[in-house]
Amino acid sequence: MLIETDAIVISTLKYGDSSLIARCYCKELGLKSFMLKGILSSKKGALKKSLFQPLSIISLITQVKNENREGLHFIKEARVRFPLIEIPFDIKKNAVALFLSEVMTRVISEEGSPNATLYHFIQKNVIHLEQKEFSPLFHLKFMLDLSQHLGFYPNQTDMEQDCFDLESGCFCGSSPSKYVIGGELVLAFKKLIGTNFEKLQDLTFPNSLRTKLLSILIDYFNLHLQGFGKIKSVDILHEIFR
Repeated sequence: MLIETDAIVISTLKYGDSSLIARCYCKELGLKSFMLKGILSSKKGALKKSLFQPLSIISLITQVKNENREGLHFIKEARVRFPLIEIPFDIKKNAVALFLSEVMTRVISEEGSPNATLYHFIQKNVIHLEQKEFSPLFHLKFMLDLSQHLGFYPNQTDMEQDCFDLESGCFCGSSPSKYVIGGELVLAFKKLIGTNFEKLQDLTFPNSLRTKLLSILIDYFNLHLQGFGKIKSVDILHEIFR
């Protein structure tokens, strides 16, 4: 049957000389992989490569057979759902988009049932990144809030305590765990928790502190998500934000 759905492009992988495999998080279908046959060589095809840049928000029509809901699918039609003008060409926004694309590739790794709440979270904040003034804390806040949708958002009980245990996800006075943060790191962490995306501009952390927070968040994800691993695009962020 034909299904029309909004979708967010998570990543693409070159296949052969002229094709791409696009992994999209679809509002109606969840994570799906699509074969874009000949898209790199065809100039007259219905599907354009520009539709499938990281974090592109599109609408597509695909055929899903009841007995084959997994595996590669084909897109019959696709169009821009929300145009991205700044993200592809603003060096800082583009670097953050590539980073978030890599993060979501790791955390949304299994095809399965759709999650409308997660879809709207991603879409809303991609639009925020596109439309609003850039904040160098955006990717940190995105990762932190994404953890809520993945089931390990920091427990805000006892936030008055001086430390945060990454393993338990709780604030504490002390802990035998080696994954405990305190001092300026935990103060910045608390501020990030207590600030929404609209108020990120009110927070100003030095680059050295942002770098440490990013490392902490990656450790946090690795502790709670098997196989999250190293994020390669971190080096690009460090280079651009230094």
